[in-house]
Amino acid sequence: MTNKLSKHLAQKLRQMAGVAYERELTSASEALLHEFQRWKNGEIDVFELNTRIHEFHNGISRALYIRYSGRDNTFVIASALHRGILTREEVSEDVFNLVEGNSNTP
Repeated sequence: MTNKLSKHLAQKLRQMAGVAYERELTSASEALLHEFQRWKNGEIDVFELNTRIHEFHNGISRALYIRYSGRDNTFVIASALHRGILTREEVSEDVFNLVEGNSNTP
């Protein structure tokens, strides 16, 4: 964004980006939880579990961190809307207009 956003709008963007990040990380963590359950049930050993934890950390967890940290929250929210992580109903009108490029005033 070349325009400086108002503090209030920037705060809304950060909040919605945080919601999207939490949802994606929660969803990804469900798969890791499944691996813990497999270990507890004796389906995999602790070494395999350790490998899965390592893969989670270096894979999806890192990718999500990169996606959500230090990026333009306008882009992050547009992407989350497009991918269905956030719904149109959750995003305020001013944020939606900004991410859709329908507003020239921040």
